[in-house]
Amino acid sequence: MPKPALLLLIALLGGLYQNQNQIKNWLNPPPPAAPGSYNVVLYSTTWCGYCAKMRSYFADHHIRYRDVDVERSEEGIRAYADLGGNGVPIVVIGKQVIYGYAPEQVDEALALN
Repeated sequence: MPKPALLLLIALLGGLYQNQNQIKNWLNPPPPAAPGSYNVVLYSTTWCGYCAKMRSYFADHHIRYRDVDVERSEEGIRAYADLGGNGVPIVVIGKQVIYGYAPEQVDEALALN
């Protein structure tokens, strides 16, 4: 095998290995929650890197959640203001509010609810 082709194959396999969880979740997504049964709500934007990390965390841990855009949805705009929004993501689990990307706090809140 020519050297460039071998390097390309190694890079491809490395990329697949590094992203195996995202590929697995894309091929086998968690089941959707029934309407009105969401215990976890993510207030986010489409451009926020930490929001994307929170979505990936939820997917990797098969946590069902409702994603509410705080810039494009009337509900999101109102809730963001009511929660004292000063950044995203904001995660609401039951009555607990978690500001920022904080997986440990999410795990604690889910254990309590």
